[in-house]
This record gives sequence, structure tokens and C-alpha cells, in this order.
Amino acid sequence: MRARALATESDGGAIGNVFGGWRPVALVGRGGTAEVWRAIDDEGREAALKILKPELRRHAGASEILRNEFELLRTVASPHLVVPLGLVEHDGTPALALEYLAQGDLVPLLGGHSRHWLPAFRTVLAALGDLHRRGIAHGDVKARNVLFAPDGRARVVDLTSARPLSAPASRTTAAYSTPAHAQPLGRDADCFAVAALLYELLTGRLPFGAEGQQRLGLEPPTVPCTDPGAEQLLAAAMAALRAGGRVGQGLSYFADVIESVDAAYG
Repeated sequence: MRARALATESDGGAIGNVFGGWRPVALVGRGGTAEVWRAIDDEGREAALKILKPELRRHAGASEILRNEFELLRTVASPHLVVPLGLVEHDGTPALALEYLAQGDLVPLLGGHSRHWLPAFRTVLAALGDLHRRGIAHGDVKARNVLFAPDGRARVVDLTSARPLSAPASRTTAAYSTPAHAQPLGRDADCFAVAALLYELLTGRLPFGAEGQQRLGLEPPTVPCTDPGAEQLLAAAMAALRAGGRVGQGLSYFADVIESVDAAYG
């Protein structure tokens, strides 16, 4: 039954190559630089295979994108980040094999009660904390980059845009980014994206829409909250958004607010 299901998935979908023993069978995601395929090996084990988009595979230096991501994941070795299984290749094309996280992303929980998403948001903070202690900013924090493992625990994925904390940030996903003219550093950009994600989790909407913030200081729409403690969390998110992510305590700013809410509401 399982073999038949895999054959159906691969019809017209797989790219027909084997990368270090992993055979892509179904396209599950596509980003700015890479595609992610569900892959299996000869023993039926699953992996997420991250492969550069066809137009980038022959570009000089493009393969460094995946090599850098693999080295970061392997070096940081955080339990809150996706687990790297290996760097493999086919015919000179590299691919990054990662643990397969089949339980979806954070998007369906947006706007729900905090008891449904707060554990995952804590994982985001923990993952970023592990990166920041190594001097690395994630660079593209968003709901779709938080995936769930079969045990229900969240993992942060996609270090394609990672960079030093003190380096200028790039404007990756506009909805979670500060304006380009603000010239944020990697640390502040991560904090801004975390604030945007927290706002989105609380309200079910992006603070500045899909195009993101156009100039610093803009006030996100105020949305009534009925969730106990949500108003305090929302106020913290809005303050960090107004500040362009430049909060003195960094990630601790959000952790401290969550702790105070926990203490107040049990």
C-alpha cells in the first residue's frame, strides 16, 4: 500500500535523479533560491531534499548557499532547528537532505488561542537564541519557516538568508521586514520579524500587510484581544515593530514578556 502511494506521488512529479541515495518523489515547497522535495531512500526512510532551483544550479558559487546552510545547522546543532542529514549531490548539483517535517507549518494556527501556538513561538525564540549566541541571525523568520515534527514539536527551518548579527540585513520576505532605507542589522531584523510573527499569531493578520512596513514608526492596526494575556503580548509586539526591531534586550525582550504573562495568568 505504501509503495503504491509513493508511485502515485512520483508520477509526473519527481525530477528523476537520485541524490546520495535519496530519490525525490514529490515537490512540497519552493522558495526564492531552492525547491524542497519529499524524498525516500531504498529502505523507505523519508527526508526533505532541498535543491537549488534549475536556473541557479550552474551559477558559480550558488552551491555555497546549501553548503553554508548545512555547515550552520551542523555546527549550531540546535534541537529547535531542523536536523541536517547530509549534503549530497547528483551530477554536480548539490542538495541538502533534512529531516522530513510532515505535520505542516505555523500558518493554520495564526489568530488562534495562544495555548495552541505559544509552545511553537517559544521554540522560535529558543532557535534564534541558539543562533544568536553563535553570532548568526536567521534572516527570514516567518510562519512558513516554522514546521512541526511528528511528535508535535516545532522546528525552525531555512537558513538560506542567515548572516552575522552585526551585518546589514537583507529584505527577504517583505511582510516581516523593516523598510530597506532603515538599514537594520541582522539582530534587529530578526527581532522585527519575531514581533511581526507574534502580532500575526495574536491577530491572524500581518501587521503591515503583504508589502510590509514602508517607513519606520508606522502603527500597526489595533485589534481587540479576548485571549487572557494577549493584550500584553500584542503591546510588546507593536512596540518592537514601531522601533524597527531595535529593542535593547534583543530576544530576551519577548521571552520576558511571555514569562510575565505566564506569571500573571498561570
